[in-house]
Amino acid sequence: MPAQPSWYLRLPEILASLRADGAPPFLDRPAVEQLFRVRRRQAIRLLGAAQGYQIGKTFLVDRQSLLQYLEKVEASGAPEQSRARKERVLAALSEVVNHVAAQRIHVRANSEVYRRRPADLPDSIELIGPGRIQISYSGAEELLARIAELAAAAANDFPAFRKLYEGR
Repeated sequence: MPAQPSWYLRLPEILASLRADGAPPFLDRPAVEQLFRVRRRQAIRLLGAAQGYQIGKTFLVDRQSLLQYLEKVEASGAPEQSRARKERVLAALSEVVNHVAAQRIHVRANSEVYRRRPADLPDSIELIGPGRIQISYSGAEELLARIAELAAAAANDFPAFRKLYEGR
């Protein structure tokens, strides 16, 4: 997929600037560069696409022509697709960062923890009442170790675990 223009994400802001009462009737290349935050070559392309023209060495575009061009671009849906694509990429990157952070966590539990039975669970894992367990911990890693301990106890003797925690 070809790169989308960086100014697509700022299109509402650009349109608002052009529609403002104090906006100039004509824009030259430096003004387009500043408004769109682009370099010379892309500004010249924008001027040409918006029916701009050259007078001597100066490129100009009528504000209304530029507005019409930008409104067509906006109506095409391309800027919205670009925004949605950026959000998807950011979400994917965030997910990767979270995954990497989770992989760096080491749950420290000694080997006897994985041989425990439900009746041998420590006081830090306490049955409060029907449907309620209280787990005491001092940090995220310790909480994960306690949960692993609870899961191991359930796996080692599920009938006893069910009886203890469901009351059956």
